Amino acid sequence: MLYDMNNIITRFTYVFVILLVISIRARAQSSNDLGSLTLEQCIEIAQEQSAVSSAARYALISNRWQYKSYKADLLPSISLTGDAPNYDKSIFSNVLDNGEVTFSSRTQSEASASIAVEQNILPTGGTLSLSSGLTRLGIFEGENTYLWQSTPMVVGLRQPIFQFNNLKWRKKTETLQYEIAQKEYVEEMENIAKTVTQRFFDVYLAKINLQNAKLNVTQNDSVYQISKGRYKVGSIAENDLLQTELALRNAESNLTTARIEYERTLNEFKILLGYSTDTQLKLRDPKEPPKISVNIEKARQLALKNNSESLNYKLNEIQADRSLAQAKSEAGLSATLNVNYGLNQTARDFADLYDRAENRQFVTLGFDVPIFNWGKQKAQVNAARNQQREVANSVQFQRRQFMQQVDYTVSQFLQLRGQVLLAAKADTIAQRRYQVAQNRYKIGKIDITNLFIAQDEKDSARRAYIRALRSFWTGWYNLRELTLYDFKEDEPISYEL
Repeated sequence: MLYDMNNIITRFTYVFVILLVISIRARAQSSNDLGSLTLEQCIEIAQEQSAVSSAARYALISNRWQYKSYKADLLPSISLTGDAPNYDKSIFSNVLDNGEVTFSSRTQSEASASIAVEQNILPTGGTLSLSSGLTRLGIFEGENTYLWQSTPMVVGLRQPIFQFNNLKWRKKTETLQYEIAQKEYVEEMENIAKTVTQRFFDVYLAKINLQNAKLNVTQNDSVYQISKGRYKVGSIAENDLLQTELALRNAESNLTTARIEYERTLNEFKILLGYSTDTQLKLRDPKEPPKISVNIEKARQLALKNNSESLNYKLNEIQADRSLAQAKSEAGLSATLNVNYGLNQTARDFADLYDRAENRQFVTLGFDVPIFNWGKQKAQVNAARNQQREVANSVQFQRRQFMQQVDYTVSQFLQLRGQVLLAAKADTIAQRRYQVAQNRYKIGKIDITNLFIAQDEKDSARRAYIRALRSFWTGWYNLRELTLYDFKEDEPISYEL
């Protein structure tokens, strides 16, 4: 009885382990099987997890932190500085009243600490500061002596005069550069959508070619069998029989080629989406193109407003103006005004340090006037001025080219839907013609050459229809990338990190 129980437990354990292994494999297979995906689902997957989309997100995050660094320069900053213990034991020369030189020694320490608040002044480029400090001097000779010095409050102003205001120009460039970075991120997402669309239809076309190749093998084999029967009864010549056999062998070869091409394009598409090549994936048939109305003038305005290339033209102009302003300021008179006003006091006892504090004033005006430098400043100003003119003319030409590109893209897109409809109609006619030709060949109404011509036209029409769909959806996402606007939903395009 005990032996039977052990045997039952052993068998139960064995069955449980097998079921567990089967369950784990089933889960692994299900997690590795994406099922059938539409074009929109493939685009969404690539925008979420592909390597290209991750790189675009990191680039935008980097620009965001850089912009935050600039914004921090506009806010007050607090700093704490100090020295401790700053101990000094040394021998130094000392000149007496009678001119005799002697050597003396000293041992002392000087420790200090100060805290300051600084605020940049954007309109003038100056700096306003508020500080407070404390210093202790220790003299170690015989009886140790300590002296204290305090600056309870010092208000300071450092103001450049006739100098280049870098902070003011940074406000223009940094804000625009961050806006460009945001636009570039959206454009990269739309570029991913366009790339996925192109690869999607490459895979779909390879799939259609494989289906046609399989169908052609089956149909050519049927034609070959019919031709062998007709040849036996003498109704066709040997040349026609050989032609049907050759067509069958070519169809079999094309099937092998089509299968290899489909596997290649499908694996490349999986990698583009961020998956390994062993992932199971099927593509659903693409949607018919919707009717979308696009106004050319509106597209021009949106492209000028939203496209990063258009914004870069504006940035180039600002940077050229900045270089000219800097060259002019460096060529003329420049000065710096430093003004400090506050309180200070000294005492032997720390308790008396802040009693009856005395005024502390400091004013200085430093200046720099170029007198003669062999025309260096004039050359730098002329160089910057002509560079500004060069940029202005170049940007004007580039803007015209850009607007021409927008016009062409919109005009081309408006014709693509009509091309898809024509290609779909041609595909339907070619499929029907082949069916008629096949039936007529079976009853001996047409020869084998006309049948194969109909077969080639059938395959060509189907490929042309797929290519027309590819051109439409690629053109759609190209228009979105150019204007950063969804004309179908009539709203701007945006993506969150």
